[in-house]
Amino acid sequence: MTNTISDSNKPEVYRPQGLWPKVGFVVLNLWIVLHILAIIAAPVSVSPSSSVERGLWRTLAPYVQVLYQNNGFHFFAPNPEGSNSIRYVLEYEDGTLERGKFPNKQIKPRLLYHRYFMLSENLGQMNGELREIMIRDFARQLCRDAGAERITLLLEWHELALRERIMAGGSLYDEDLYEVTPLGTFTWDELSKSSKENVATTSAR
Repeated sequence: MTNTISDSNKPEVYRPQGLWPKVGFVVLNLWIVLHILAIIAAPVSVSPSSSVERGLWRTLAPYVQVLYQNNGFHFFAPNPEGSNSIRYVLEYEDGTLERGKFPNKQIKPRLLYHRYFMLSENLGQMNGELREIMIRDFARQLCRDAGAERITLLLEWHELALRERIMAGGSLYDEDLYEVTPLGTFTWDELSKSSKENVATTSAR
């Protein structure tokens, strides 16, 4: 016995009618493909990458940046790098010293921890005048919050331990995985003075 399906029982298939619906259907599908390529372009262009991958990023970068899709996926895979932290030593009027670091595990909630983490990472990747401005801004804010007279800042780079090191009995926190770079020592007087000068210069413009 042969079963037949009447036309009334067949599933409906959407077929665009007219020219503009068909054009819109094609454009929508092309845009989806473009969007997926743009999302892929950001992480694959990070070194080590090929000239094709970097060329794809240069082509699609304006679109990706407008939509804020250039997130740091490469930070997590396939070869995660180390991380930067800011260490500081606060000195009070009575000579007392206080040591601290950010980001640190005591920062809650997680989103606030991530904000601090991005601040230290950005500083670690900066160069030139902008880096110096950011260092002084960090020093000024920490001094102001703590009511300290002097502050010393240091940039700490923590390299990730390779699998071979861990398999051989090493630790994620071995001393040779850390590299500390002095960023400077500042007094509250000079930090507050430079802050006023910056405000005056900005206002004059």
